[in-house]
Amino acid sequence: MFFKWLRSEADAIPLALIMLSSPQLPLTTLEELQKKGFYTYLPNFETLLRDSDRALEGYSGRMKRVLEAAIAVQRSGSREALEDKLRDVVTELRTTLELSDLNISNLYTLVSTFVSTMSSMIVATLALVSSGASTVAIGMALVAALLSALAGAAIYPLEFSLSTPPWKSYSPLLLFPVVYLALTYFRVPLPLTLSLSVASIFPAIVHLYYTKREIEKIKRTREMVRVAARSVGNPYQALVRQGFIKEPGDLLSREESIATAARLGLYQILLHGGYEFLEKLNDYFSNIVDFIFRLRSKTRVFLLYAVLETVIVSAIYGFLVTMLPLFSEGGEVLRQAGMSAAGILELEQNMDFILASTALALSIATSSAREGKPTFFTMYLPLIGFSLFASYLLTLTLAPGLFR
Repeated sequence: MFFKWLRSEADAIPLALIMLSSPQLPLTTLEELQKKGFYTYLPNFETLLRDSDRALEGYSGRMKRVLEAAIAVQRSGSREALEDKLRDVVTELRTTLELSDLNISNLYTLVSTFVSTMSSMIVATLALVSSGASTVAIGMALVAALLSALAGAAIYPLEFSLSTPPWKSYSPLLLFPVVYLALTYFRVPLPLTLSLSVASIFPAIVHLYYTKREIEKIKRTREMVRVAARSVGNPYQALVRQGFIKEPGDLLSREESIATAARLGLYQILLHGGYEFLEKLNDYFSNIVDFIFRLRSKTRVFLLYAVLETVIVSAIYGFLVTMLPLFSEGGEVLRQAGMSAAGILELEQNMDFILASTALALSIATSSAREGKPTFFTMYLPLIGFSLFASYLLTLTLAPGLFR
C-alpha cells in the first residue's frame, strides 16, 4: 500500500503533464498509455468511470486530484475544462518549486549541524567528564542519516528526483569486507573508514556517469520539445530532420523520469495532432527543467560544506585524543576539575566506528539534499571518507606540538 502511494505521488505531476499536452480526452490518453505499458498500476478506464471512489483508494492525494479531474472531464466530454480542473495541481506544483530549494537548504544545514558541530561538541564534553561518548557519536550519526533520508524524500519533489541507479551498480560494495580484512592485516589505521571509502570508489564513478547521463536526457528532451514547439509546419518532420527521432515510437521510453512524461506528451501530439498543445507542453516542461537545474546548481556547494565539516569534526576528535598525555602529567588537577581520561580512551578505541558512521551520515545527507534520494550516497562517500581519514591522522600528527 505504501509503495503504491509513493509511486502515485511521484507520477501525479508527470501524468498531469501528459494529459494537459494530449489532444485526446484524459482517460482516453491514460487508456492508450496503459496499452503501451505505462501507468499499468493505475485503475483502467472502465473502473474509474464505474466506481471512482473505490478505484482511487490507496493512491496519493495529488494523484487522486489528477484522476478525479480526468474523470470529470471525460464524463463531460469537453477537453477544454481539463486545465481548469487541474489548476490546483499546477498551482501546487509552482508553490512546491518555489519552496523546495529553501526547504532543502534548511534541511541540509540542520542535518549537517546535527552530525558535525553539535555532535562533536556533545561528544567532546562527554569524553572529558564520563564514558559513553562514542555511543552517542555513533547514535547521533545514524539518527541523522535516517532523518535526512526521510526528510529528503518528503521535501524534495519525488517527480523531479533522478531515478535510482540499477542495483547491480552497487555490487562493488561487496568488496568492503575484503578490503577491511586486508587493511586490518597490514595494521593500517582506521581500517573501517578507509575500506568504506575504497570500496565505494567504483560505484561513485559509475553513479557519477549515470547522473550525468540522466541530466543529458532531460536536456535533450527539453531541446526536443522546443524544436517541435517552434517548428514551422509539421513538428514530426522537424524532429526527424534534427536527428531526435526516426519515428514516433522512439519517444516511448520505459525509464522513470519527468523527461519520459514530456516524451509521452509529445508522442500523443505527434500521433493525434493538436499541434497547438506543443507550446503548452514546452512551457510546463521548461519550468520544471529550469527548477531542476537551478536546484542542482544551488546544492553543488553542499559537497564542499560536507568536506569542511568532516575536517572540523575529525580535527576536534583528533585534538581530544592528543590530550591523553595531559592526564598522566597533571592527572590529579584534571580529576579535581571533574575530568577523566576514561572517556577519551573509549573515544580513541571506537574512533574508527565514529568516523565511518559520520562519513555515511554526511554522504546520505548530501545525496538526499542534492539528488532527492539517499541511494546516491556512494558518489559522496569516497571524498568524505578520505577527508575524515586524512584530517584525523593529520591532527594526531600536528596537535601534540601545541602542548609542548
